[in-house]
Amino acid sequence: MRSILTLLICVFSISVQAQFWIQKSSFAGAGRHRAVGCATKNKGYLGLGHVNGSGVDISYKDWWEYDPSSDSWSQKASYPVNNHGATSFVVNDQPCVGGGSALNGEFYKFDPELNTWTSIASCPFFNPGDTQGFSVNNKGYVYVGQQMAEYDATTNTWSLKAAPPVTFGSWSCSFTIEGSGYVKAGTKLFEYKPIHNTWTQRADFPGASTGGSYGFSILQRGFVTCGYVGGLSTVTDQVWSFYPGTNSWHLEIAFPGITRRFPVAFAIHNRGYFGTGTNGINLNDFWQFNPTLNTSELSENEEIKWKIFPNPSTEFIDVELPSEFAFGEIAEVRNLSGQLIQRVELQGVITRINVSSLISGTYFLSVSNQGTQLSKMFKIL
Repeated sequence: MRSILTLLICVFSISVQAQFWIQKSSFAGAGRHRAVGCATKNKGYLGLGHVNGSGVDISYKDWWEYDPSSDSWSQKASYPVNNHGATSFVVNDQPCVGGGSALNGEFYKFDPELNTWTSIASCPFFNPGDTQGFSVNNKGYVYVGQQMAEYDATTNTWSLKAAPPVTFGSWSCSFTIEGSGYVKAGTKLFEYKPIHNTWTQRADFPGASTGGSYGFSILQRGFVTCGYVGGLSTVTDQVWSFYPGTNSWHLEIAFPGITRRFPVAFAIHNRGYFGTGTNGINLNDFWQFNPTLNTSELSENEEIKWKIFPNPSTEFIDVELPSEFAFGEIAEVRNLSGQLIQRVELQGVITRINVSSLISGTYFLSVSNQGTQLSKMFKIL
C-alpha cells in the first residue's frame, strides 16, 4: 500500500521541525554563553563560559558530559580555572581546552575514563580565545589573527603552521571534513590542508551571520548554526551547510528555538547537538539536529538516489526516482515558510513539474514511501 506524502519541512512550525530538530534534556549547568564544547567518539562535553550584564561578569569552570544514548548529563571534574572564550579540540579521544579570558596559552587535557584534567604544553606563540579550534588526523589546531598553531599529542609540542590568508577575528567558527579544517571568518571560508600546510579560499558564506556562530560536521558536510548579524543586538536562526565536493553552501531548516549568539555545537553519531548561548538572556536549552532527514542536496549520501533537475530552473523541474519508488506517489512543493504551493502525482521514473508560475526563490520538494522520507531544495531563477 502506497503511503501518502507527509509534510517534511515547515520553517516556522516547531511541530514539523521536530522531525529534524528535537529538543533534548537541557544542559544541566546554568545558562551561559562563550562556553566551550566538543565531542569524543560517543559523548559530548560542555562547560566553562560566562554570564555578564549589570556590571557583573561571572565565569564558570564546571564541566559536563552528555550521553546521547540516555539523553542525560553528568557533572565531571571541574576545569582548573574559571574561564570563558576558551578554545577546544579533541586528540586521542580526549578534549583539550585552553586559552580564553583566564589563561595565556595554557591548555589542559580531560581524561574521560579517569575524570581528571592534566596540564599539557602551553601554546607558546599566542593565546587563543573566542575562536573555535578543530582537529584533523588526531592533531589539534588553534588560530588567532594571522597565526595558526598545531598541537601534536605524541610529542606534546606546538608548531606554527602556514599563516592564514586573512586576519581571523574573534568569534569565528570552524569544522573538519575528512583531512581538512575549515574556518568561517565573517563571510569568508578558508580550507586548511595539513598534509600540504596550505590554505585555500572556498565559496563565500551566503548566510546572515557575521560571527558568534558555532560549527560542526556530519556526512562530509560542515554546518554553521545561528550567530549575530553585523552587531550583537541582531541574531539569526539560520543553519547553513557546506559541501566541499561542489564548493557550495545550502540553506537548511532554521533552528526552531530561541535565536542566539555564542552557542556551543558538536556532532556524535551523525547527529548534531546544539545549545547554550545568549540573545541578552543566557540560555541552557539543548537540541539535536538530524541532517540525514534534513540536509538539502544530500543525494551523495542517501541509500536512495534521486534527482531534481535542472536546478536552478525557470520553467520546469524533472523529478527522477528509482522505479520501485516512483509510481503513484505524491510530491509536494512548499516554500520556505512551509506553505503548500503545488501537489503532483509522480507518473513514472521521471516526472516533469511545471514551475513557471513560481516566483524566484528557494523551495522544497518532498516525497515519502512506506516510512522512507526524502526532501530536496531547488531554486527558481
